This record gives sequence, structure tokens and C-alpha cells, in this order.
Amino acid sequence: MKYRLGIFFALLALGGIVAAELEVETPRTATLPAPNAHWMWIGDLNFNAMEASKAFLVDGDSGQMLGMLSTGYFFSSALHDSQYKNIYSPEVYLSRGTRGERTDIIAIYDPKTLEPTDEIVIPAKHYSGIPITAHAAISTDDRFIAVYNFTPAQSISLVDVQNRKFLHEVETPGCAEVFAAGARAFNMICGDGTMLTLKLDDSGNTEPVRSAKFFDPRTDIIDDKMARYGDSWAFFTKSGKLQMIDMAGGEPKFESPWPLFTVDEVADNWKLGGYQYATICEQTNELYVLVHRGGEYSHKDPGSDVWVYDLKAKVRTRMISLDHAATSIQVTTDAKPLLFTAHAEHSGVHVYDALSGVHQRTISEIAVNPLLFWAVHP
Repeated sequence: MKYRLGIFFALLALGGIVAAELEVETPRTATLPAPNAHWMWIGDLNFNAMEASKAFLVDGDSGQMLGMLSTGYFFSSALHDSQYKNIYSPEVYLSRGTRGERTDIIAIYDPKTLEPTDEIVIPAKHYSGIPITAHAAISTDDRFIAVYNFTPAQSISLVDVQNRKFLHEVETPGCAEVFAAGARAFNMICGDGTMLTLKLDDSGNTEPVRSAKFFDPRTDIIDDKMARYGDSWAFFTKSGKLQMIDMAGGEPKFESPWPLFTVDEVADNWKLGGYQYATICEQTNELYVLVHRGGEYSHKDPGSDVWVYDLKAKVRTRMISLDHAATSIQVTTDAKPLLFTAHAEHSGVHVYDALSGVHQRTISEIAVNPLLFWAVHP
């Protein structure tokens, strides 16, 4: 007994010495380095736990995860301002986690620390669904944000970012998604084949203007996938035509659509498909689209190849055969771009040299259900 007590007191004394030598830890926040053009955000809807959606920031050059945002229930999209000083994330929260009172906000994060700095409460009707790029938009002068609502009544919530407050809701029956159209306008695409322009004054008051009909929804509808190209947006029809729309002046200007597939390729059932199947590199003026061979209702199917088009010449310049099938793609916007791909049903992201098509690396165990990319514009 004495022997055991001796050992006990010896260990206790030793433990006290060891404990005394440990430094007291203090919480601290890391700061990210200056961003570069090969950083990419990845939205994770997390199908089996949608109340815990996330967004991951990765470095395409190193393959390292740089940080993560917790984005609430059914994450749909996020934005950042022109100087990458603030990240704006429309988010949904329920007071009891998976039930209870709903609160919708635009969360504001510091891109250097990824810590929340503020939030703006908006009406509890922000669209919750499969994420795409145009669920929210920020004006080109960083003053206003418009958030798309669907209850199923359609509207937008207009927010004054400068004064950090919700302004008002604008009813937009029959019109969906929202696109920045300069500093004082937002555009929406409508089911009757037109486009709705919401003109704003400096106080955020809106004046709606309808365009002429530019597509026939009964014969060849415009899909809800799109890609930004400076002040223009590329839209795509179900038959595989590209419709470019210039929004620099507020009201849209429609260019003549042109086909991405030849007659033989259409006969061979080549189609656009996936959740985010189009992306544009502004430095090289190239469009990248995710394609597959499939039937009439295969528009969500993963793609096996990425086809690249010169937007100036309106011709395909090369084809990239993917090492791994994908449902989402995004290209960086620099002169030596990287191509990011992901499959919504598989964790992980693949990175390619966008010019040569060579697979460079796999970033494993990132996102449970990666569905949306958005590039950092430093």
C-alpha cells in the first residue's frame, strides 16, 4: 500500500511539473494572404444535412483548402464586391435547427479572416433550391444587392449594401433569377420569352421595363444555367444554342444566337448537361461547356468532356476529355487559367490546366455534394 501511494504522489508531482511547463493557449484568428486568381470557392449543399451547408475556399495551385464558411440551410449562392473586401452570402436559419421560426439574412464575411462581420435581415422567402449563379446579384458599383425569392410567388428583396439595410420587396411575377445590369439596374429572365429590367434610382426605388420577346418558350427554352462575360451574360437554349446578352447599359441588348453543336453532333445526341455546365475565361475570351451524349431528358446528367469555344470567332477550338465525369465546372479568369470540375454525388474537386487540358491534381475530401463554384476576382 505504501509503495502504491508513493508512486501515486510521484506521478502527481510529475504531472504538476509537466502542467506547469505547458503554455496557456489563447484563441486567435488566422489571416489569409493576398488572394490570387487561382483561388476558388466551392459551394456544398450537403444533401443529407442541408441545415449545415458550407462553402470551401481552395487554392488551385497547391491543392490546399484555405478556409470554410458555414452558410446555413440549403446554401444557394454567394457574392463578393469588386475589391474583394466583403463576401455576401444569402442564408437561411431555423430557430430550432431543423424546425422553428425562419430567419433569412445576408451574412457579411471578411475575406481575410472569413469571420462574420455583420448581417442584414431580409424577408423569409429567399429561394431555397439547387444552387445556381443567379440567385443573387450585386450592382457593379457595389451599392445594391438583389436576392431572388420564390414562395412560389416570384419577387426580389432589394438591399442597400452601403447602409446595411433591407429596402423593399419588388414583385416580379413570371420572372426568375437576377443579373446585375450596371450600377442601377437588375435584369430577370421571364417565362414568356422576355426579360424584365428593374431600373433603380439612388434611393433604390424601382421602375420595371419589359423587353421584346427574344426566345420562344414553346419551342426552345432558355435554360437556368448561365455564365458571366464582363458586362454580358451567356445564356443557353435546350437545343444547344448560345444567346449572348449585353447588360452594360441596364436594359438588355440581345445578340443573334449561334449553335454550339453541328447538325451531325445534334444527331449524335451531344448535349449540354449538369448543374453548372458553362463558364467563361475573360482573359482568353473562351467559353467552356460541359457536354455528354444523352436523351431528351438528360440535361442534369454528368458530362464526360469539356468543349472550348472562341467567343470572338464563334468556333470550337478544342475538346478536353475529363479524367472524371463532372456536373459542375468553373474556369479562372487569368491568362493561364485553371479549370475546376466536380461531381455533385462525390466529394472532391479536380483541377486541370485549362489551356492544355492536362489533369493537374485532385483535391480530395472537399465538400460532400459540390454543386457550385465561384471564382475569386482579386
